[in-house]
Amino acid sequence: MGKEILKVLFVLVPILLQTQVAHGHHSFATHYDTSNIVEVSGVLSSVKMRSPHSFFDVEVITNDGKKEIWEVEAHAAPILRRLGISQDTLEVGDLVSFRGPRSRRPEKLLLFGAEINTSSGELFETLNSIRRAPDYAISDTREGITGIDRLTGKWMTFISGQKVSESPLPLNQAGLQARENFNALVNSSSECIPSNLPSLLMIPYVYEISRDGNNIDIFHEYAKVRRPLTLGSSVPNVTDLEYGKRIGRYEDEALIIESDGFPAMSAGLASGWEPNGNGADIPSSTQKTLVERYTVNNDGSILTVDYTVNDPAYLLEPYTAKIIWYRMPFDSPIYDFTCDTEIASRSTQNAAVLKK
Repeated sequence: MGKEILKVLFVLVPILLQTQVAHGHHSFATHYDTSNIVEVSGVLSSVKMRSPHSFFDVEVITNDGKKEIWEVEAHAAPILRRLGISQDTLEVGDLVSFRGPRSRRPEKLLLFGAEINTSSGELFETLNSIRRAPDYAISDTREGITGIDRLTGKWMTFISGQKVSESPLPLNQAGLQARENFNALVNSSSECIPSNLPSLLMIPYVYEISRDGNNIDIFHEYAKVRRPLTLGSSVPNVTDLEYGKRIGRYEDEALIIESDGFPAMSAGLASGWEPNGNGADIPSSTQKTLVERYTVNNDGSILTVDYTVNDPAYLLEPYTAKIIWYRMPFDSPIYDFTCDTEIASRSTQNAAVLKK
């Protein structure tokens, strides 16, 4: 296949995209319209595999012979790498096709690359890949592993995502007003401020739990957040105050982590990209508390995180929910996640202001 410019195709019919999709840093629902699916084919003129998102520019020829540059947003580099997409997979000058929902801003030639077809014939389904448990989720086959050691290893979570609708959090009047005041064009995402807890527990990146005696460490591939704690200690562990002061214990086959001392955060209770935010960040105050409870099923393949978050400044009562993590192979790679402020701002500015 030569390097000639291909034509752009507009496909205004649904493909296998659900209206609720996960997006690792900003609200997908405020950016893209899943009822308006387009496909563009052409020559890559720019490739930026970065974090928190990646961007590709595609030079295309429309059906009437006009040349256009389409912008394609995609997942962060670690997610693409896990799918098998590297800098060598997509290079400037390659012929490529992208298919996915178009921007909610009609003036922009922009879509999200839900499907990527390379010139070599490879097909990558990027949205579906983070919406379901992986085929490689495994049981724990280690011999003689008991107690808290059953929690150790690498895990991944997959969520249905969010849409622009009400939050399930029991928001009081201040919480409702804060959500109403959310500006999709000016928020923490554009400043590379990582998602806070409990949002941090829902991101489809690798989580690694390790143990050394009474010392437990939870490492989040996303933003390279590390949350260590000492079991049974009454002295809280503090590494980054944004993630609170932690104490932990192991009882009744569960790791229990209690955190307080959080600073006020603009997205401290929920991020717009996840189900608790549903299209808008929800702030937290210094009164925020969080209790996490980690348990593993019989064969060690599934870890359940039950959490209760409370903040009287914005919630009528504590909110309890659960998240499922799936065990990954122990040799699964952990990729570097370094937020690029230029990319973060570019992504945020693609949002449309929608009524929540």
